[in-house]
Amino acid sequence: MIKQFLKKYIPILIGKKIMLQGVFNSKGAVKQAFDLFCTPRKGKIQPHEEDFLASADSIKIDTNGHNIQIYHWEGTGKTILLLHGWESNSFRWKNLVVHLKKANFNILAVDSPAQGQSSGKYLSVPLYTTCLKDIAEIYKPEVLIGHSLGGMTAIYYQYLVHSETIEKIIALGPPSELKLFMKSFQNTLRFSDSFMKKVDDYLFNRFGFYAKDFSIATFAKEIKKPGLLVLEKYDELAPFELSTKIARNWKDCELFTVKNIGHSLQSPEINHKIISFLQS
Repeated sequence: MIKQFLKKYIPILIGKKIMLQGVFNSKGAVKQAFDLFCTPRKGKIQPHEEDFLASADSIKIDTNGHNIQIYHWEGTGKTILLLHGWESNSFRWKNLVVHLKKANFNILAVDSPAQGQSSGKYLSVPLYTTCLKDIAEIYKPEVLIGHSLGGMTAIYYQYLVHSETIEKIIALGPPSELKLFMKSFQNTLRFSDSFMKKVDDYLFNRFGFYAKDFSIATFAKEIKKPGLLVLEKYDELAPFELSTKIARNWKDCELFTVKNIGHSLQSPEINHKIISFLQS
């Protein structure tokens, strides 16, 4: 009971403190709120994850002010780049990597900024995408596979870059609309509408778009490469009805739906579907 009470009311207290600060320093309070929105609470490597990650060659590259960790399992097949999601790291790909290695793909897994063994404190799709641009320029992957925020990043990257090197994209449980995350953030911290308008303006000034305009479903209209979209029917983090719009807008996209697996989308069924799509 105490834990549930604290989980509910501590964010409200934080929100009220930030808005109170905004009375005296509006710009500082808005930046603090936005930084909080972009701060993962977990995702660092845990002891039980170390052995699997040690089975890969470890690579570090500097990009966009970050030291990014990459894991490489060498193979003679096409190069696949794996992008994990929010509050995660490259260990999440353990089961899929087993299947990819059996098929002899050349596998690269990236720890995003602020996650795993990569540096940084903040994470956003634009930042993740900027780092991906440099990584892709070096390693020339033919396939992008991303989970959740990583799936959003893979689609956003292709929308921006129109890479000819990329042959296929697989997105697992990507949320479609940034505005829903912003609304959830507002509700959790009980920010006022006027304060959130300032946060949205800060987003525009920093990245060039408002929350309502950052839509993966809209970006998918510009994707010309074949794709596989894997969605969980009852996913609360990536609502099914919204994420299916991605498939409808993506000209050459296969939608694969599962049930009762959860947002992590970890199952032998999904792994086999991914391998089948890659080999088709």
